Amino acid sequence: MPTIALMNQKGGVAKTTTSINLAVQAALKKPTLLIDTDEQGSLSKQFGINKPKTSVKQALLGEPFQVVNVSKNLDILPADSDLIGIDSRLIGMLGREKKLSKALDKIRDNYEYIFIDCPSNTSLVTVNALVCADHVILPIKLDILSIEGIDHMVEFITMVKEETNPGLNILGMLITQYEKDTKVSVKILEEIKNRGWEGDLFNTRIRKNVTITEGQAYRKNIFEYSRNSTGAQDYVALGNEVLRKINKLK
Repeated sequence: MPTIALMNQKGGVAKTTTSINLAVQAALKKPTLLIDTDEQGSLSKQFGINKPKTSVKQALLGEPFQVVNVSKNLDILPADSDLIGIDSRLIGMLGREKKLSKALDKIRDNYEYIFIDCPSNTSLVTVNALVCADHVILPIKLDILSIEGIDHMVEFITMVKEETNPGLNILGMLITQYEKDTKVSVKILEEIKNRGWEGDLFNTRIRKNVTITEGQAYRKNIFEYSRNSTGAQDYVALGNEVLRKINKLK
């Protein structure tokens, strides 16, 4: 049962959107858990979960917690603003990097797939998410700020791998909000090639598509809102590519 973390310390790269749409696809066939670890709770709110009885905070603190079923085969471990300041509580705990992993051990066997939407930072919460994970997907936009942050993310993931989770693997970098043949896209893709990252890119690129944003406004994933859109087609292709990559690594 693969656990996949989606990480980027920069916001606005479609990390949460990608987490949702991959999990929704996986849940069409197998029991799936989607974990929100961001104090803004954006992922949870997309499923109408605004004030959960318990959240990922309880899981991190070793307290009883509940998942929320949102559709057939899909459960959410939500987050909300009660996560603010959680690092200050975790910092003094023994085994602080493994708190979420230990909590998930109680329910992990209930699921075939687990997706974790990491916060947009490199906090102890992010470390906990990576310690749980088998694979990491790095969503990136084709802008220079996103590219400049890749080295830092790779170093951070490598540190977690070496210190705490030797089985952690970067599954690939995912280009989101892609606009073909623009000057910026061509320039940044060339920069990616020059830095030696071209082989780490997913073949699938999530094209810029207004229906994805529209669907979010109506609290719907892309498959509910516009199943025939290019956004839906891209996420189907991505889901298939993710599975192929994971199966190839087995």
